[in-house]
Amino acid sequence: MDIKYLSDDKGKITGVFIPIEEWERLQKQYNITEQAPADSGAKLQQSLAEALKKAKPE
Repeated sequence: MDIKYLSDDKGKITGVFIPIEEWERLQKQYNITEQAPADSGAKLQQSLAEALKKAKPE
């Protein structure tokens, strides 16, 4: 499994990234039927835009 750990600027692990194929395998293995909310794409776009502004001020 190709796991990547996400960390903040102080080195604290804040998340984990796994390839979608691994996620799909785990969903089947553990019977996970989570559905993304219909507006999750819009929320993600807004969060990414805000993060970019903070990281790269105009």
